[in-house]
Amino acid sequence: MPAAIYYARPLIGWRLLLALLYLLALAPSASAESGWVLRQRDDSFDARGALVSSATAVFATYTTSAECITAIDGLERQWQRQQVVVMRDARTKLAVMVRDKNQTITKSLSFRCAPDTVDPRGPKGK
Repeated sequence: MPAAIYYARPLIGWRLLLALLYLLALAPSASAESGWVLRQRDDSFDARGALVSSATAVFATYTTSAECITAIDGLERQWQRQQVVVMRDARTKLAVMVRDKNQTITKSLSFRCAPDTVDPRGPKGK
């Protein structure tokens, strides 16, 4: 076997191994760059006053938590101009309650920013 071919095979193996190690090193950093989701849930009350909840829906998506929080800040300013009750119990949460002419709460809107890896339904039981 010529010497050039003998030495080329180990070099190909090392190059392949280095390329695989490089890809593995990048994999965790790629998955750590998850996006952020602003989710909305609408709740209303029926004629008897019983709560009627809707499923949580994606309102918007963002690349960073700061962008998502800025969006909630904008929603808070928008809703404060209207005749509603606005509550902000965290930087990532906003609740808006709509009242009728009798001051009865008729509808509730909830907004929440969370990483896109978080299930809006909460933790699952065992």
